[in-house]
Amino acid sequence: MKKINVQIAKAVNSSLLVLLCLFLMYCKSTEKDNLSIMSSTSSGFTKITGFIHNIDVYPNTKDITINVSHISGEDRVTEIKTPVNEDGTFQFEIDLARPQDVSMDPYLDFLYLVPGDSLHIELNFKNLLDVQLSGGRSVEINHDFYNYFNTTGYRNTYFNYSGVGTDCERNCSWDEIRKKYDDERNNYRNRRQAFLQNNDVCDEVVFLTEAMIELDYYKEFVSTWWRCRDIYFREVMEQQILMNELNDVAIKYFNSDLYCNTHFKFIVSYTHLASNFKQLSNDISFVDWAGDVAKTENIRDFMMTVQAGNALIQKDLDCFEKYSMHVNNDYLLDRLMQEYKITRTKMVNPEIISAYVFGNRPKDLNCNVSLNDQNMFAKLITPNNGKVHVINIGALWCAPCKVVIEQTKLFMEEYINEDVCFSFICLSADNPETREMYRGKGIDDTSVYFATNEEYHLFATTFSPLSIPKGILVNRKGVIVDHGSHIRPSELLREKINLLLKQDKLLK
Repeated sequence: MKKINVQIAKAVNSSLLVLLCLFLMYCKSTEKDNLSIMSSTSSGFTKITGFIHNIDVYPNTKDITINVSHISGEDRVTEIKTPVNEDGTFQFEIDLARPQDVSMDPYLDFLYLVPGDSLHIELNFKNLLDVQLSGGRSVEINHDFYNYFNTTGYRNTYFNYSGVGTDCERNCSWDEIRKKYDDERNNYRNRRQAFLQNNDVCDEVVFLTEAMIELDYYKEFVSTWWRCRDIYFREVMEQQILMNELNDVAIKYFNSDLYCNTHFKFIVSYTHLASNFKQLSNDISFVDWAGDVAKTENIRDFMMTVQAGNALIQKDLDCFEKYSMHVNNDYLLDRLMQEYKITRTKMVNPEIISAYVFGNRPKDLNCNVSLNDQNMFAKLITPNNGKVHVINIGALWCAPCKVVIEQTKLFMEEYINEDVCFSFICLSADNPETREMYRGKGIDDTSVYFATNEEYHLFATTFSPLSIPKGILVNRKGVIVDHGSHIRPSELLREKINLLLKQDKLLK
């Protein structure tokens, strides 16, 4: 028990230390720019109201989701959900320090929000393309963006350079590959220029449409550079030249208060290339290294934010503290604080996740878990109440999943005499080949649950984004206390299981 108390105390102290550091960061920001995060967010709420016409067409629609790009730069989002009332109305109030782009899937794949603004959205379930916006300045900006996207054929979030990244990488010389990229970029540059000549648009749209093209181009370009060099072993352009180009682009498009999802994705490629160009060794901290590599303080802040964002994904608050305390940019500090609050809330109050899963809807909480009235999880969780329950999610076509299944089998043997049970959710079809895969790993058929197509969708929306292998950890009371790719056999999982066996709340 003494060891348990020490671990809990350490976790609590870590939490308090993070909060203290965040407070000091706010103070530092206030002294520097005379512009505190607290003052900017207190007046930075964007109010969104909405109404759904013909809601009876899809009567099971219980909520509307706004997706905010994750600060890690990874292909994941922070989901902000609000319930849809019986009369088809809904309402959001989103805290923003700076303008930013979001999406409201599946109705709007791009929505630009302005702090302190109001926006009204009307949807028509008989025609999902019929989306009407009204309200403040956000309407004018979004109108310009939609007009630009539709006129030029450019889409923002997941821009795809067709023809580059498949056969071209294997069969073309580097000069040919570069030309294909340049031709596509120039094509969109020309379309954008023609659009601007024929339309009077907002300044935000002028800057960001150019930034999107250039940052998307280099994000994809660096990925292709790596693949050609490290996978296909082809000659590529000199790394120094490519790094110089990225520095020029970063300096140009990270020098304003206007940012979008593409900025975070670009900085991942930028950091990756820089770490190879200027080695990040064990003898130097990432903080010192980034300060030496980044050409401006703003670029360094983005690099730190991405690292802190990844730490939150792993629920590593010590690393989050280490990186976030070096961020001075007000907008990034605000984004970090929002993600921290969501992550910490789920860690300290794991019952919230189970409440969402089983259909009980806590109000006024942004939690990256879907609101679902279905309780198919009860098929797995409820019968095992009284035991600590580890659930593995995998598929036949996923090579890492097979490794985790083997490792989990060893854990099962370790806890065979304890109140611990293990289940496996398979996202592949229930057929002899799939069953044989589990049997070959020593897993009995009774421990494997094959998800239907509807249940696959439920998993994908509830534990968004659904990357596999993934795990779910449940305490004796049937409460989901943790979930994610980190729930796999390891010393950390062993510590968590042992804590839950002693009925202690899981904090880290």
